[in-house]
Amino acid sequence: MADKDINLSSIGALLQIEQDARQAVSEAAVEFIAVNDTWRIVPYRQALMWRPDGLGRPALRLVSGLADVAGDSPYRQWINDALRHLVPGLEGGKARIVTMHDLPPALHDGWREWMGFGALLVTLPAPAGAAVGGLWLNLEHEASAAEQALLERLAGCYGQALWAWRQRPPVWQRALTRFKGSRKRWWFALLLVSMIPMRLTVLAPAHIVGKDAKLIAAPQDGVVARFFVMPNQAVAAGAPLFALDDTGARNRNEVAVASREVAEAEYLRTTQKSFNDGASKAELSSLQARLEEKAAEARYVQDLFERIQVNAPDAGIAIFSDANDWLGRPVQTGERIVLLADPKKVQIAIDLPVDDALNMEAGATVKLYLNVAPLGTVEGKLVQSSYEPALTTEGVVAYQLKADLAAGEEVPRIGLKGTAKLYGNWAPLLYHVLRKPLAVLRRTVGI
Repeated sequence: MADKDINLSSIGALLQIEQDARQAVSEAAVEFIAVNDTWRIVPYRQALMWRPDGLGRPALRLVSGLADVAGDSPYRQWINDALRHLVPGLEGGKARIVTMHDLPPALHDGWREWMGFGALLVTLPAPAGAAVGGLWLNLEHEASAAEQALLERLAGCYGQALWAWRQRPPVWQRALTRFKGSRKRWWFALLLVSMIPMRLTVLAPAHIVGKDAKLIAAPQDGVVARFFVMPNQAVAAGAPLFALDDTGARNRNEVAVASREVAEAEYLRTTQKSFNDGASKAELSSLQARLEEKAAEARYVQDLFERIQVNAPDAGIAIFSDANDWLGRPVQTGERIVLLADPKKVQIAIDLPVDDALNMEAGATVKLYLNVAPLGTVEGKLVQSSYEPALTTEGVVAYQLKADLAAGEEVPRIGLKGTAKLYGNWAPLLYHVLRKPLAVLRRTVGI
């Protein structure tokens, strides 16, 4: 009858403790009940609770009868070392009696100092299966099988209560955990990444040119005889730029002047004879017309002779190649020799290869990386794009584009070269990857 009373008393205590644990208002309250009320089921001298630390290792959390144990105390350090040796060998939710001989010799001195007959260890299993902690009961005598069975049941209650009070991870983290467990996660991740919108971009060679530069061409057929300026030299309005060889023009001018003088002399002689000779009077009209023809021819030749030397119409920078490339070279009327540009008004000239062409619209963003300053950028806005491609000096068929500098940009020197990055419309990442292969496939197969 006495054994029945003891068993009924233990079962009643078990039910009361389970009810107290489930009605606890915090995680700390569950831990307090576990280390202070479990003695009603299994008598012990002292109870310890361990919980996983940030690295998942068992660490001392609470001791019965003590508010706290200093983190650097020898007792805490010894308990943690012992737990890390014993806990990996525990079966989830099952009680195990351990003695000093279950520990390595280095920990025997600590056992003799702080432990008694033996210890009863049990993990606190969570509903998901992983342990949320465990109990270490320092016993005065060996626990019976019935006491161990009741303790295992109570450990399940403690584990569920602590699991219920756990800090829930954010929604995104829970979704990520479920996603990692999916077999199709990599395909889904690849699909999501391929749908990321990105700006279409293309790189093309570019250089700085003068905006609204004036073209200075050969005024007539001839040979370049002299340059008065050096390449990229600043000139004032009216300053001489270059001159053609004047040998032919000077000779033609002298011949024209002589022809006009002959026509004038003949006209004057005929006029004097016309007073007495009727035939001479009749020739006056034709001689006058011839005189006017020779005078007009002399004026034309004189005008050509005066245009042998070409002057700058406005102030600016004279842009041309080395003067030695032009001296002695025959040129035709209208052939470009010099560009006259304002150094404060520049544009970005871009040669966009046909194979890399995008649907560029006016106002598109342009970034120029100059060769002389690869770490810096010059920003601009697209203002002009040719409809038909042309062959560049490098032998590449490309569209000619021009961009104005953005407000506040430092004006670079005319002639600097670099690489321009042009920004187009937004498109999925998948389109970026497949754009070139699809273009090649279409040109090859025709689909």
